[in-house]
Amino acid sequence: MIWEPPNIAETCPAHTQLTACSSFAYVFLNLVVQLYGDSKDRRIQEKLQIQDHVVDGEVYDFIVVGAGASGCVVANRLSAVEKWKVLLLEAGPEEPDVTLVPALSVTLLNSNVDWQYKTMPSHDTCLAYQDQRCQWPRGKMMGGSSSINSFVYIRGNRLDYDGWAALGNPGWSYDDVLPYFKKSERNVNIEALNRKYHGVDGEQTVSRWPYVDDPSLMLTEAFNERGLPLNDPNGEQQVGTLQAQNIGDEGERASANIEFIQPIRYKRKNLTVRTESEAVKIIFDKHKRAIGVKYVKDCKEYTAFANKEVIVSCGAINSPKLLLLSGLGPKEHLDDVHIPVIADLPVGKNLHEHVTFNGLLIALPNKTATSVSQREILQSVYDFKKMKVKRGPLSGNGPVNSLAFYKTDPNLPAPDIQVQVNNVNWREYIREPVLYDSLTIFPSSYYDAVVPRVMNLVPYSRGKLLLNASDPHGHPLIYPGYMKDPRDLEATIKGVRVVRSLKDTEAFKSRGAYFVTIPLPACKHLNWGTDAYYECLARSYTSSSYHPVGSCRMGPRDDPLAVVDNRLRVYGVSGLRVIDASIMPNVNRGNTNAPSLMIGERGVAFVIEDWLHNYKR
Repeated sequence: MIWEPPNIAETCPAHTQLTACSSFAYVFLNLVVQLYGDSKDRRIQEKLQIQDHVVDGEVYDFIVVGAGASGCVVANRLSAVEKWKVLLLEAGPEEPDVTLVPALSVTLLNSNVDWQYKTMPSHDTCLAYQDQRCQWPRGKMMGGSSSINSFVYIRGNRLDYDGWAALGNPGWSYDDVLPYFKKSERNVNIEALNRKYHGVDGEQTVSRWPYVDDPSLMLTEAFNERGLPLNDPNGEQQVGTLQAQNIGDEGERASANIEFIQPIRYKRKNLTVRTESEAVKIIFDKHKRAIGVKYVKDCKEYTAFANKEVIVSCGAINSPKLLLLSGLGPKEHLDDVHIPVIADLPVGKNLHEHVTFNGLLIALPNKTATSVSQREILQSVYDFKKMKVKRGPLSGNGPVNSLAFYKTDPNLPAPDIQVQVNNVNWREYIREPVLYDSLTIFPSSYYDAVVPRVMNLVPYSRGKLLLNASDPHGHPLIYPGYMKDPRDLEATIKGVRVVRSLKDTEAFKSRGAYFVTIPLPACKHLNWGTDAYYECLARSYTSSSYHPVGSCRMGPRDDPLAVVDNRLRVYGVSGLRVIDASIMPNVNRGNTNAPSLMIGERGVAFVIEDWLHNYKR
């Protein structure tokens, strides 16, 4: 089997009453493994009798490191040039079938296809969690985080990209990047009729869920009652509420691997895809030109060489890690970990994301809740596997695609708050919120409470990433810097007040929905409903939105935080680019999967232009 589920035996304490630690949890996970633990790519390779014979010292034109959203796009576009030989390296395994089931996206967390990163201890946030460390899930498989995320397809605001350009990055304004958003997109819904903003001929399927439950509609109706229009946030106006479109196709995930690599992998002879192959160092010649990479597969180290370029697309955590391991980074830090300096660059700085928190619970009465018996859960998991046309609760993602974008100050030029929603069994959650958050193994389709997560879209705080001096090749040290700037918390509290006002809407009243006013354990000394209580929730039950960016910042040469230029070439060396979300100077206002696809398209267009148009090669 490709997929290994979360190890609940290690996580569950002896006397917990959580269902995720019960015998039913073992039965459930075993069923999922048996039905969905294999991989389509493994089956294809077995049928075609394909075996990967690794030879040390292989030579390619381009080496792409990382098969996430950006890396898959880059490998696809480069290998479309028949005369170019391309190697795509991925540290994780093939994408398992379990990733295809929308409602099982939460089941992937803490499994073998998740890097299982955690932040470093903090005195200000993540206070309720063990060692005051928050989880930072990242996909470790073909497709990367596009295979583990919650599917939402949101691009951000025009001002985000115009802001990048204004910082000294020509070619990255909204008008510049919109064609690249559209290039990838194959929108199958009515939004595609607006050809100004949407594409219909690209590889990436964008669609609405075939199944949306009533609590999800309740949230959209409630925000609409509060004055937010129903609209397409990827179009003219971002302020509004909706059931967001997703990277799904006919009730299944359409990851970057599925859309950009699977259709070409066994057809293009010039593309080599190598899984479970972790790059550990970029090789430079005496002129500081990147000429290859060292990578580890099956506990053996191999070298591959690139005649033209090495392209790093490992994401906001692993791209800076690889650069640091290769001698690109702050000299003081590299000296501390005894790595020779190739280029003194601010790699790992400017790390940031949309911080949010858990614990604001909206309970649903039986008539509105979607909870079912344990037997019905098992049956639905079994039935979904047998369906030729995927329909029913598992073909949706519960309330997760219920979104709202709004301004906490009407004078703001664009939204500063996004609300995205999780689901829980609230009685279990109230008792053990920290353990509950670490064991979200059951389908997102079945729940009796929703958790609106207020996300600050324009964070001022910045963190950093460092290598672990005792084990540089192990997990890096992640300092998210959450809420170091007081403005971030202020915006979050204002955003919570808007969510609290939903209690008076007809959408809530007609369904009997209500806020659970029992304080969570870490904040029981405060009065529920006060700003002090919400601040306590934000600092105690802090949560990642899974949107880390910025650690290999794009900027002009005089930008003290810049690692790459506007064509994504790494400063101080040649033959090396970074093409992924780590190059964002500032995070976009929204989810980061769609922008990562765009960055892949925009970045690889620079590569192709440089090598085909300028060099005529």
